[in-house]
Amino acid sequence: MSPEPLFESTVLATAGQGAHTYRIPALDTLPDGTLLAAYDRRNDNAADLPGNLDVMVRRSTDNGRTWTAPQAIADFDGGIGAGDPSMVVDRETGRVFVFYAYGPKGIGFFNSGTGNANDAVNSLHADYAYSDDGGVTWTTRRITQEIKDPSWEGMFASSGTGIQLSTGRLVQQYAFRKADGSIWAASAYSDDHGDTWKMGNPVGPLMDENKTVELADGRVMLNSRTSSAKTRLVAYSDDGGITYSTPVPDDELIDPTNNAAIMRYDATAGANRPESHWLLFSNTASTTARHNLTVKMSCNDGLTWPTSRVVEAGGTAYSTMTRLADGTFGLLYESGPYQRITFARFDAAWLGADCPTNQGHPKLEARTAVPEGVLTAGAFNTVEVRVTNHGHRASVPGRATLRLPGGWGGAVSQRIPAIAPGRTAAVRFPVVTPADAPVGEQELTVTLKAGATATATTTRALVVGRDKALDVTLGKDFDGTTSYTDLTASLPDVAKLTRGVITVRFRTTKTPVAGTLLSASDTTAPSTNVTLSLNGGVPHFEARSGGGFSAKLDGTKSLADGRDHTLAVAVTDAGTALYADGVRIAATETPSLFGQTPGLTGLWAGRNVDNGGPQWLYNGHIDRITVHRAS
Repeated sequence: MSPEPLFESTVLATAGQGAHTYRIPALDTLPDGTLLAAYDRRNDNAADLPGNLDVMVRRSTDNGRTWTAPQAIADFDGGIGAGDPSMVVDRETGRVFVFYAYGPKGIGFFNSGTGNANDAVNSLHADYAYSDDGGVTWTTRRITQEIKDPSWEGMFASSGTGIQLSTGRLVQQYAFRKADGSIWAASAYSDDHGDTWKMGNPVGPLMDENKTVELADGRVMLNSRTSSAKTRLVAYSDDGGITYSTPVPDDELIDPTNNAAIMRYDATAGANRPESHWLLFSNTASTTARHNLTVKMSCNDGLTWPTSRVVEAGGTAYSTMTRLADGTFGLLYESGPYQRITFARFDAAWLGADCPTNQGHPKLEARTAVPEGVLTAGAFNTVEVRVTNHGHRASVPGRATLRLPGGWGGAVSQRIPAIAPGRTAAVRFPVVTPADAPVGEQELTVTLKAGATATATTTRALVVGRDKALDVTLGKDFDGTTSYTDLTASLPDVAKLTRGVITVRFRTTKTPVAGTLLSASDTTAPSTNVTLSLNGGVPHFEARSGGGFSAKLDGTKSLADGRDHTLAVAVTDAGTALYADGVRIAATETPSLFGQTPGLTGLWAGRNVDNGGPQWLYNGHIDRITVHRAS
């Protein structure tokens, strides 16, 4: 019998107990198995430096079940503060470093001056404490002059956990601000066990707190928070963190602008072992707020992230991880989101780790998409099957079989080519949807066979009929300031619909906070509307009355790329679902369409009207809008 999945947690610090707040977790495991946790003790209500901040450390020798009392390793008076800890362990010497920012009185990241003198009183400093006895006693040191370019302004160690490369090099990430206000990342590194430190070349801009992980092939991958998008930025280094490639977004790793963690599943696994390609990632998986703390797993060095498990769905924030001496994993995070520092311990079974351990077996996953956005009843359609290889070895050629609902016709089997790790191959199936197919979601099952791999996946596609309450071809560009199309004359045809499908075909490159594609509102009441929009380029649907939402759905990926896209909202007895280009991206069990929002008095393409005032004007092209009645 397999053991029960392991997940246990304990609170290490609670706001109001001994200090105003505790924040910024750091965590690492020493060669002898000792577990060290560090965090800020924020004695006043300062959000960050400048303020009365101290760095605290706690130790555990039983994989996080019990902990020593908190110990201050950086504690200053007179308005001087220290915070944002990050740990690096030298596994050859056993020395552990806790990097932190030292702020002279009144100095924080955004008012720090230029220069790099170790005795400067107008700028943040790069300090660390180190211990050679497992975190019992500590010695402090300042390396501002060694690693800071004097033209930089604020600079701080990126909190959480640094790494040691297979070459022995120690790497600690930093974020810094240039005089123009832009924020960059860079790797501080040491090749002599911390006796001397150098700073690598900046990578950015648009960076913030960032982490690194060494991949199986020796490259260093950087993963960064950014304020420019709702996803993480990723860059690579071929020289141990000295230089990096241009950062690019990872659309699978959504993020609300927050600190995160990335690590090897097993840093001791040899490069010829499948486990050497496995990574773990933790962050608040959301595009809107710091909540929904989630751990994800990649089987192929971060190319794809097929496995995920929510740790805490509510308010959470910074997190960091380490592998424990017994092979389980430790996660230290802010919950509440700023009420507690919580330590959680989990194992692979709890996470649902599902990577191939046989090197000959890739991990294939199939998803269906509809190139036209929806399938039309009584017509010829196309269903696209997209097969992604989440493994770290290329797959062999195989076949995809599409099982259709009863009464449907079309091709049922297609050849799929060999697929490289992290890549996706797409094959198209011609499908004939019967005229009496019900409007709404239909389940489609795809079976894959490639060598020894055989999987079956059930996905959904959206079917619409020929009965339309609204069908308008606009073919129009909207300027985001004054232009819109008044569709109020069609409101009586749609206002009573409680079931049906909305579709909008559009393209844009603009990413304002909100841009309305289609909206129906009560123009005399506040926040009473049914709206399909792009928020920061990301699909959004809401139905609300008096500010209370009956449905609210958000996608995760911006569609403001200049290409044609189709958004669809399906409301059935089962609930409300949001589709982008024929792929289901969000859903709720609550059905909510126009008929669930009483008192609607206007209908528009390109804007919303709230309590008499226009807002959320769209900037881009809208081709066609339809509202399909349910059959």
